[in-house]
Amino acid sequence: MNPAMENDLARRFPGVHFYNPVLVEVQDDVVIGAGTRVGSFTLIHAGARIGAGCTIGSHCNIHRATLGDRVAVQTGCHITRGVVIEEDAFIGPGVITLNDKLRGGELSFPLIGRGARVGGGSVILPGVAVGARAIVGAGSVVTRDVPEGAIVCGNPSRQRLLSRAPGEPPQ
Repeated sequence: MNPAMENDLARRFPGVHFYNPVLVEVQDDVVIGAGTRVGSFTLIHAGARIGAGCTIGSHCNIHRATLGDRVAVQTGCHITRGVVIEEDAFIGPGVITLNDKLRGGELSFPLIGRGARVGGGSVILPGVAVGARAIVGAGSVVTRDVPEGAIVCGNPSRQRLLSRAPGEPPQ
């Protein structure tokens, strides 16, 4: 391990644990909250804002995005520029977020609501909002907004189960 690299990240981000600082790149103008853990081979681009107590897995690419407190982003995720992931959300391994509709014009940014759960391998298309406490099944392609508390899955994702009230277990 390169002590200079480890010391630089420790100096820049006190209270953040980098599993292998030599294998992490954190660009300028990044904020990472205390108690956050960052895995190996992860790139955090300039302008990213990551809250306290988060878990960022290995092999992640986080652009100029905003992550609330206690967000978990598992291994191999691509969180594109402009994405907002609110507090207590869970992003499974291999999730991809997109912000460009490929028609030119303005970028459109996904929003993942407070306490939402996005299953591994899912793709969240530009401008889509996943509501608070919603669940997106693994491998889903989310092409339109997901209501608060809804459970969706498939390609394209569809609401498969009834919505649940806050605090109510899934059916």
